[in-house]
Amino acid sequence: MADLRNLVLDVAPALVAGALALALRHFVIEPATIAHVCDPQPWQGWCAMRSTLLQLFVQQRLGWFALAAGVLAFASARPLPVRFALAVGVAGLILYSYEPSAVGTVLAALALPRSRRKSILANA
Repeated sequence: MADLRNLVLDVAPALVAGALALALRHFVIEPATIAHVCDPQPWQGWCAMRSTLLQLFVQQRLGWFALAAGVLAFASARPLPVRFALAVGVAGLILYSYEPSAVGTVLAALALPRSRRKSILANA
């Protein structure tokens, strides 16, 4: 039972990040009506938030951040960096930065069992 609880704690941030990324993608980024409204003045009012979000995709910035977080998580194998890297990686996969995000997510997923083992040994 404790293993299931720990697994849920490890994966929950990634699920929340994925749900938030999907909502942003389908309700803020992709609708053509919002794009047409924000086209004339992309940095005015609430369109500035959308434009900032779009800047995450330019040169796959979110993906490279996810890759760096994945490398850090793999190197440290501590629960918090692993959870963070999984969350950022999933968000990057959904928000168009899939190439570097995929590698970062895989590295974080590979570090997940090691981080769980370290936390079990620390609590024993």
